[in-house]
Amino acid sequence: MALRRRKSYVRFVYYRLPILRARLARLLRRETPPAEQAGQLHHPGNVHAVFLIWQPIQTPWYVKNALEALAQAGINVTLVVNHPLDEARLAELAPWVDRLMLRDNTGFDMGGYRDAILSFAGRAPERLLVLNDSVYYFRAGLTDLFQRLATSSCDVCAAYENWDHHYHIQSFCYSISRHVLEQPAFQRFWQRYLPVNVRRWAIHRGEVRSSRCMVRQARSIEVLFSPARLRAVLDELDPAALRDLAPYLPIDLRPALRGARLRQEVLVAQLLDAVMARSQIHSGGFLYRRFLGAPMLKRDLVFRSQYHLHEVETLLHATGEESHAPEILTDMRVKGVGAQLRGRARMRFLLDL
Repeated sequence: MALRRRKSYVRFVYYRLPILRARLARLLRRETPPAEQAGQLHHPGNVHAVFLIWQPIQTPWYVKNALEALAQAGINVTLVVNHPLDEARLAELAPWVDRLMLRDNTGFDMGGYRDAILSFAGRAPERLLVLNDSVYYFRAGLTDLFQRLATSSCDVCAAYENWDHHYHIQSFCYSISRHVLEQPAFQRFWQRYLPVNVRRWAIHRGEVRSSRCMVRQARSIEVLFSPARLRAVLDELDPAALRDLAPYLPIDLRPALRGARLRQEVLVAQLLDAVMARSQIHSGGFLYRRFLGAPMLKRDLVFRSQYHLHEVETLLHATGEESHAPEILTDMRVKGVGAQLRGRARMRFLLDL
């Protein structure tokens, strides 16, 4: 009974109250607009990127990698910064971007996406990339990835998709065409979207519903890192090599492959089923990196108990990322494991708030 009351209290304070505050702020027109500042890097053409970051202390190597690759790809960057920047940081970032939008983190990433996407109303780019810093961006292959997003002939082009519970384009790296940007339904979605500082709200009301809206407006969709493309590589491996890939999967998805004396095609199917089981950059990120050269990994692999830290270290070396392994492992140590949080923080983690 006491546990039930604690859960109800946490849900009220950290879910219902933020929603009520956000609705009241909109009703009273107290939403804080972002402040804009011109950047110094303006590319010809009309391809733009919205790149949202939360890096209040310093600009890490993976954000710098992304900015350098976007510059090499000739993409104009609107850098959405969800925290204050001092003059030194502004001077550091301005040379890499077309403009900066400084905001107060209302609505997390989805709130920032909303402000930036709506700012293009009436002057839609030919192509708009949407990115955030929830992933590590590795330099090798990154410019090519951004160029593929920028030049896709499809209305929606995503690095990854997710079939777990709700189908959606994963929101940390995708691009859309002018056709989608100019659709009234797409504009209405973002105009009406209520930015709320709750993770569950941002995922289900923001990421999932915005994806649903994009998919409905799209005439064609392309996914760059998909199980079908992974299958083409895995089909070339023998059963022993396939079983050796079990450690590449998250902890709870490995048992089916361990010690299994199965035919090659069955092992491939089991691997792909595991990749499809949840967010594919979580369940298949190391496989996509090793076999398809995906230049991204999620930053919360240990926090979400997908892998133990020592496994991440081993897989980073196995996939050729020795240079940034110390920084990645330090970052994950600092963040810790969500299930080991205490008190209300643990309850919020367990309730996905």
